[in-house]
Amino acid sequence: MPSESVRQRWLAEQRAALDALGPLRLPEIVPSRRDFTQFVATQKQGIALVPRLQRRNPETGRTWPGLDVADFARACDDVDVGALAVRTAGLFDATMADLDAVVGVVTAPVLHDDVCIAREQIFAARLHGADAIVLPADALDAAALRELDGVATSMHMAVVVDVADAAELTAALALPTACIGLRCSGGDGYADLQAVAVLAADVPRRRTALLLSEVRRLDELPRLAGRIDAAVVGDALLDAADPAAAIAAFLAESA
Repeated sequence: MPSESVRQRWLAEQRAALDALGPLRLPEIVPSRRDFTQFVATQKQGIALVPRLQRRNPETGRTWPGLDVADFARACDDVDVGALAVRTAGLFDATMADLDAVVGVVTAPVLHDDVCIAREQIFAARLHGADAIVLPADALDAAALRELDGVATSMHMAVVVDVADAAELTAALALPTACIGLRCSGGDGYADLQAVAVLAADVPRRRTALLLSEVRRLDELPRLAGRIDAAVVGDALLDAADPAAAIAAFLAESA
């Protein structure tokens, strides 16, 4: 399925989810104590891995219907990944219960790996234990980005702004502490590494940059060394016979 078609379905699902969101227990919200940015920022000295937990990737056509997200997350946490990313939208055969399951068994910070388009979704993510959220630059204007960034940072949550081109990157860079999430995918749903490298070159070195598009294999990531701090990786790890061993090997080679 073409990436933009998936993107539009994802945004539509998030808007529908917002309409269906019930009353939130706002007095129960406590600030995050796990600093996502600190865990994934490498100053471009090596690439931190952020495993992405999902049962389906509609962009690449891959599925993992039997995935136990808690077991997978625990195994990743045991090999000292920088953080974990958890899908919660139905498009990925996921729910907020998956976020609950992961938060309960790991020590690493957890990224709510679905686009947030309203403050209520950020509150919900924090109530379920997320330490970081994603804001889509293609669906929010500058004022909305500033507002939602302020909501998240008031709860000590990190913000990753999802960008796909130079204009969106400019909007993201206007938020002084936000991480930059690079989303440059080809027609097959996997990262266009050349496009990622070009966009990443315009990210100031002091800013934390993450690859959000999927790679087919971990051995593709060294091509982005010195340009990104971290990569969110789902398919390549979920397809591995021993994901924990694959993570450990990658981290050892890039140390």
